[in-house]
Amino acid sequence: MANTVAGGLMGLVQLGRARLAMALPRHRRLLRSTKDRQLDDLFEAYARASTALDTLMRELPRPEIEIVQYHQRCLDLQAEVVTLLAQHQSVSGEPKV
Repeated sequence: MANTVAGGLMGLVQLGRARLAMALPRHRRLLRSTKDRQLDDLFEAYARASTALDTLMRELPRPEIEIVQYHQRCLDLQAEVVTLLAQHQSVSGEPKV
C-alpha cells in the first residue's frame, strides 16, 4: 500500500511540474532541474488545483464561483513557484531567466 501512495504522490508531483511548465514556459528549464521538497509540495498542490479547475470547466451548469476560486488558486501557486525558483537561482548563481 505504501508504494501506491508514494507512487500516487510522485505522479502528482510530476503532473504539477508538467502543468506548470506549460503555464510558465520561461521557467521550464528551472522547473525541470530544480530539486526541492518545498517545490514538490507546490507541484502537488498545483496538480490538484489545476485538475479540479479542468473538471469544473467541464461541468454544466458551470460553477462560476468555484471556477474563479480555483483559477485564482492556480495563479497564486504559479507566483509561489516563480518566487521559489528565483530564490534558488540567487543561491545557486544560475543566470536569471
